[in-house]
Amino acid sequence: MTIKRRLKSLLANEEIKIKDLAKMLEAKRNAKVLPNGLSQKINRSSLKFDEVEEILDIIGYDIVFQKR
Repeated sequence: MTIKRRLKSLLANEEIKIKDLAKMLEAKRNAKVLPNGLSQKINRSSLKFDEVEEILDIIGYDIVFQKR
């Protein structure tokens, strides 16, 4: 599953819209986050690892590395 599909699935499960996520990121960063720009980054799968980590932290998830 791609990061795009995984993130969208998690956001849907938590009933969080991109608009709401952008507001949460703004509050954490103290910087403007546009919902359209955030949506485009997710759709292009161009988020940096630390951005994904930050988003997951905000919605209450952790990244887990597990040996196969």
